[in-house]
Amino acid sequence: MTAGPAADTVDTAVLWDAARRFATGVAVVTAGTARSAHGTTVSAFTFVSRVPALIAICLIRGSSMLELIDERGSFAVNVLANHQSGLARHFADRRRGAAQFAGVPWIPGLRDGVPLLIGAMCWLGCEYERRVPAGDHELVLGRVTAVTAGDGDPLVYFSGRFYAGLNKELV
Repeated sequence: MTAGPAADTVDTAVLWDAARRFATGVAVVTAGTARSAHGTTVSAFTFVSRVPALIAICLIRGSSMLELIDERGSFAVNVLANHQSGLARHFADRRRGAAQFAGVPWIPGLRDGVPLLIGAMCWLGCEYERRVPAGDHELVLGRVTAVTAGDGDPLVYFSGRFYAGLNKELV
């Protein structure tokens, strides 16, 4: 494999094609409460620190989710299980607007009422810590204030498709 051109001349189509070759878990970030609930599917989510407990998500600059997190000061990360590709697609569709949670099973988070999706592998309740501009996105840091971890296989996203779980055999 040879190196490509200098970073400032990278073809963005090729860059995105390369990025799609990185397998990720899938999560839905939720914010607001019953009246103002909003959710968005993300694959750019990571644990940052154990002490203090910090996570990071990437959201597109100017999104309504960023505005809601700024306004409310809290959000949740719902890590999806292998049977929830429909939810991933549902919350990736920006055309749903206010009807986004219609027919979606969820419960309010105990501390702040942020929607927690039923069936998710785990939930992380977060308080907004800060955000950092990152190109056309914002890197949002959240301090984890509540967590519930379950069992099951994750929903995995790779090269534009969802995959149900993992091959558990080591090779």
